[in-house]
Amino acid sequence: MRNFLRTLKHSWPYRYRLAASVGCALVVAALWSLNLSAIYPVLTILGDKRERNLHQWVDGAIDEYEQKRKELEAKADQRKAELEAVRRNPDQQDRENVERRLTRQVAEYEAEQGECGRWSHRYQLLRSQVIRHLPADRFATFLWIIGAVVLGVAVKGVFEFLGEALVGGVTNRTLFDLRNRFFRRVVHQDVRQLSGTGTTELMARFTNDLEQVGLGVKILYGRMIAEPLRAVGCLAFACAISWQLTLVFVLLVPAVLVTLARISRAMRRAARKVLERMSAIYKILREAFDGARAVKAFTREPHERRRFRRATEDYYRKAMRVVYIDAFANPTIELLGVVAVGLALTTGTYLVLTGHTHILGLRMTAEPLRFEALIQLYAFLAAVADPVRKMSSVYTKLQGAQAAANRVFEQFDLQPAVGANPDGPRVTGVRKGVEFRNVGFSYNPAAETPTLDRVNLVVKPGETVAIVGPNGCGKTTLLGLLPRFYDPDHGAVLIDGINLRTAHLRSLRRRIGLVTQDTQLFDDTVFANIAYGRKGATREQVEEAAKKAHAHDFIERELADGYDTVIGEQGVRLSGGQRQRIALARAVLRDPAILILDEFTSQIDPNSEAEIHAALKDFVKGRTTFLITHRLHTLEIADRIVVMDAGRVADVGTHPELLARCEVYQRLHQSAQFRTAA
Repeated sequence: MRNFLRTLKHSWPYRYRLAASVGCALVVAALWSLNLSAIYPVLTILGDKRERNLHQWVDGAIDEYEQKRKELEAKADQRKAELEAVRRNPDQQDRENVERRLTRQVAEYEAEQGECGRWSHRYQLLRSQVIRHLPADRFATFLWIIGAVVLGVAVKGVFEFLGEALVGGVTNRTLFDLRNRFFRRVVHQDVRQLSGTGTTELMARFTNDLEQVGLGVKILYGRMIAEPLRAVGCLAFACAISWQLTLVFVLLVPAVLVTLARISRAMRRAARKVLERMSAIYKILREAFDGARAVKAFTREPHERRRFRRATEDYYRKAMRVVYIDAFANPTIELLGVVAVGLALTTGTYLVLTGHTHILGLRMTAEPLRFEALIQLYAFLAAVADPVRKMSSVYTKLQGAQAAANRVFEQFDLQPAVGANPDGPRVTGVRKGVEFRNVGFSYNPAAETPTLDRVNLVVKPGETVAIVGPNGCGKTTLLGLLPRFYDPDHGAVLIDGINLRTAHLRSLRRRIGLVTQDTQLFDDTVFANIAYGRKGATREQVEEAAKKAHAHDFIERELADGYDTVIGEQGVRLSGGQRQRIALARAVLRDPAILILDEFTSQIDPNSEAEIHAALKDFVKGRTTFLITHRLHTLEIADRIVVMDAGRVADVGTHPELLARCEVYQRLHQSAQFRTAA
């Protein structure tokens, strides 16, 4: 429950609204109990054999209590006199037992006398504050009571609306703040953590899981406050009639709590499995729709349908288990409530029919219980059972919210391994060079062969270095260490002698421009996607960057709204080459000190590629540039070529030098892929 309670901390700024909703719930509970209390006067009007109105009835009740009080006072005085006589007679036979019996009787008479006095006072208050305002006619009094009940229900409805509105506002604001704080935490987590969780899992936690948490918050602030208040109000009125009979009713509360505890454990486990199955459905949906081309090209629609059906069927089974647990909780708690009410009603009926005030030697009422009072007591106890039954359903739903909160805060609490270092040295450019010093890295620490193994490389400022090698040799991983997508397991990456582990992270990434083979574009305009590279970029700066990336012509000529064209999710309305040129324009606009180009022209036609290379020859001057490529033509703009193999640097040199001495480079040069690309 700890994580769900952490959710409630986000409601603290809205505590005054919540306090107002509690005030509304108090008014609703009071009106609910008062409306039920109308049963007693109605039964009194209808059941009085002497056909008295309420004025006459309350006067008679006061007279009865006063008369009984006087009789008890006389009996008490008589027992006191007898007790005094016994004390004066030391020769009294069985003196101690007689004295003890008389003392007990005096105490009982005085207790009953006090009880009669209290009831007489209550009826006098009732007469002065309520009854005297009622009409004398019995039917008119009945109409007045019914009208008061209708008015009370109307006023209660107003406060119920206000309470629900306030609770809904607090819940939605809490969820709003939590969702934004959750996103803030997650978006700053490092690439390895985000990749480990997966996009679909994150989407499930941001949507379905947070909605479950919000439902739990709403239930807690709504029903878990309002329903207990209703129950407490009815219990208070029931205790005013007979606290002993009310105590009989609450004897089964421990059984209810034990039942709820067992149900809650089962519900929590079942709810977590449901959330996990929903994440699996999200994953299949994303894979099927993102990979729609592959699905259709290989005619795998039936396979995807079967896969989706299996996932939804599994979700159905887990969801039905939640339904069964929830459905079992309601009748079980209701049964226990009926047993409790029945036990209290049976006890009360015995007292009414026999006229007794004791059961098994225990006093249950101060005076013989009236039929009207028993029915009123039953109404209050039945009204208590209804909130208890609703709270049992609420409790099981809170277990689902708890399971969702655990999943949310499991991700929320992840601390990024790549620290922001706000007080670290700032990277302002590349003046002395970039160095990879004995770098080792592995995605899987248990793997026998690391991804990078003792990599040593020094790059001069303003130098353009091409990195080549067979697939899986660690090229992209090596350059991923520069913007600190992850840190090396051992060794260090340095810029101008500053170890990037200690460098100010934002200043480092502001000096880096990145273009990858898999372009990351947003469902926005062309202008917004290019301007993403620099905050506050002007129209002229964006167009200039697009011209350098050879994107300006197709933007103006082929797109209907030019730079204001919305390109769709992941740039789906553009060709692969167009997407890469927009991504390149975004990196150009950033004006980086370090430029990383990872297969950045893989989807561009040869003519456009030649033009882009010509533009890049001017753009990379004065910048430290890293190229990953399989194209021989791209190597022409490189000052040096780094050959990697099996996570290590195999050789470094120019194209002719490597052809002469490096076997790995020779194999790459002779490969069909390299020659075709050239």
